[in-house]
Amino acid sequence: MRTLLNVVCGLTLAASAWLGVMFVVLHHPGFERGLVMASLFALQSLLAVAVTNHWLGGLAWRSLSIAGAIGLGWAGGRAVIDNLNNSHFEGYVLIIGFLLISQSLLTLLASSSKVHQFGN
Repeated sequence: MRTLLNVVCGLTLAASAWLGVMFVVLHHPGFERGLVMASLFALQSLLAVAVTNHWLGGLAWRSLSIAGAIGLGWAGGRAVIDNLNNSHFEGYVLIIGFLLISQSLLTLLASSSKVHQFGN
C-alpha cells in the first residue's frame, strides 16, 4: 500500500506542478486561487509521503495528513462533478480529479491500517 501511495503522491505532485505553471503562464482571471490550490495539493502530497514513510511521526502529523486527505478527496470529487456537468469538458481535470480522490482514499486506508496495527 505504501508503494502505491508513494506513486500516486508523486503523480499528484507532478500534476500540481504542471497546474501551477499553467496558472502562472496563462494568467486567467482568478489564477491566484488556482495557484494556491495547486500548492496545497503539492504540500498534501509531500505530507502524505512523509507520514506514510515514517519521516514525520506523531499523532499531530497523522491527523493533519488525514484532514488534508479529506480535503483532497472533496476537491477531487468537486472537480470531477463540475467537469462532468460543465458544457466544456476538460480531460485533464477529470484525470487530476480522480488522482486526487485516489490519493485521498489511499492516505485514509494507510492511516486506518496504522490505527489497526496500533490496537493489536
